[in-house]
This record gives sequence, C-alpha cells and structure tokens, in this order.
Amino acid sequence: MAPLLDIQDLRVHYLTRRGVVRAVDGVSISLGRGEVLGLVGESGCGKSTLGLSVLRLVPPPGAIVGGSILFDGVDLTRLSDEEMRRIRGKRISMIFQDPMTSLNPVMRIKDHFVEMIRTHEPETSEEEAVDRAARLMARMGIEERRLWDYPHQLSGGMRQRVMIALALILGPDLVIADEPTTALDTLVQAQIIDLLKEVVEEYGVAMMLITHDLGVVAELADRIAIMYAGKIVEVADAESFFDEPLHPYSRGLLDSVLTIESEKGSIRYIPGSPPDLRNPPKGCRFHPRCPYATDRCRSEEPPRVEVDGRQVWCFRWV
Repeated sequence: MAPLLDIQDLRVHYLTRRGVVRAVDGVSISLGRGEVLGLVGESGCGKSTLGLSVLRLVPPPGAIVGGSILFDGVDLTRLSDEEMRRIRGKRISMIFQDPMTSLNPVMRIKDHFVEMIRTHEPETSEEEAVDRAARLMARMGIEERRLWDYPHQLSGGMRQRVMIALALILGPDLVIADEPTTALDTLVQAQIIDLLKEVVEEYGVAMMLITHDLGVVAELADRIAIMYAGKIVEVADAESFFDEPLHPYSRGLLDSVLTIESEKGSIRYIPGSPPDLRNPPKGCRFHPRCPYATDRCRSEEPPRVEVDGRQVWCFRWV
C-alpha cells in the first residue's frame, strides 16, 4: 500500500541577510496510514520546519526550494494557496507547541471550533458546530461550559486538550504534533501523552510527532526518524531503535537520557554543538562531534544504508 505521506528530497531554505539557512536539506521520509512517526532531534535541527512544510506554512523568509511532498498521491508543493486551504484542518491538521499563542485570546473557545468547522463546511449551522465541539471536548475531558471561556481562563493542560480537539474536529487523515507536551508540567505531560495514545487508536489518524523528548517518543511512536542539522540520519522501528541505535548521534541522544538506573554522576552528553546551517561542515554534518569520525566522514556525505530493514546514513555501516 502506498504511504499516506511521502516526502522526497525536500529542501527548505531561509533567505536571511547573513546567508542562506539550509533548515531542511534533502530529506526523504514516508508515513503510513494510522502510523505514528516520531521525528527527533536537538533544537534547531529543522524538525519543526519539516512539519510546517507539509502544511505549506513555512514562515518568511523561508521557502520550499526543492523536492516533493506527496500526500495521498498529490504533490502539495504544486497546489495553489486555495487548494492548500481546503486541505489544512480538513485532511491535515496541526497541534502547535504553545497553545497560548496559537489560540486567539479575544475569541471564546467555542468560536475557534465554529470558525474551523464552518470554514470547511459552510452548510453547518453555528448550533450544530457548537454541539459537535461540546461532544469532542467531553471526550477530551473538558466540560461543555468551558466552551464559553477565553483561552486565558483555561490551564495549560486544558488549552492543549482544546488544541487536540481542534486538530481532530474535522476528522483529518494526518495530525502533525509539534512538541505537544513541552510547555506542560510532568503530571499534565503524562495525561496528554495518554490522551494522544487514545486519539491515535480511536480515530485511526496518522501522526507526525515532532519532539526532542525520547521519553514521549517511546510512549507513542511506531517508527522513529532522527534528524540532525537539516538531514535525517536514521530511521527505525521504535523497538529496534531503543534496543540498539545505529547512528553515533542516535546513540548519543539515547545515552544522554537520565533513567532510574543511571548511576550518580553518570550524566552523559554529546560534546560540541550543532553546526551553523548557513555554513554546514563538509561531509557528514555530525563528524565534528562524532567519536568515530574518519577522513572519509570529513570529506564525503554518507549514503543511505539498509541494515536489517532500518535506514542509517553513516559510513560505519557501508
């Protein structure tokens, strides 16, 4: 079966006064129907830009400069603005990182739902839209009366539940969740993760889960894609990844996670910092921080290598 989302050689650049930032540089990745793909990497690696690209919402001065984004067989990069507006929210929706800045502060919660529904289904009355919103909000664990509140009257966890409900209200095929638990405390994070699990199972949506938190990915993802400096460096099913990551960067990310078994004073980290994407290093972009780097790594870009059904971009596996 063809994948729901198939991204090929995607390139997204930001044209700044100080140079061209190659935020997404030749990324190819796919996502099946009903699948959860965890997209993981450090801040600034390009993962949020990749998610925004799917919705054609890359902010200026960013632009998609190459590649294709096939959604259900249609290349989104070739659609008009009006055709994309019909897809956003209806077939592809997004849960943004900070619901406080994503919700309109002068609109009641119910009005967000009414606007969303009636934009795509103008024949739906306001009363019908509010009724649909109330039923879905109840599923999210929020009382109907809160529909008449403004965003500032809700807690962070409740606002995030509203964002999830808004993303689901029109029955999309794909949800892009950008750091959906980052701004929440630990207990609320756990509640939102449980809710997202239920949403995926109950509604059968595919999800691109963008995060730097491997704990969230371990709870939700079927497959994991590791992104570094604008490129994908490893793709694997979740079980294989956590058993034995193949790329040195993936291993570094996993080793840096504190667990209950971690010994006192055993905190590990990846030395150095990600490169400036206006002038990335030649060869493998991770080589300045990699303990296994060779002269070949410093001069040539590693090819994609298949290892037991997994993909890794590293000369160690050639």
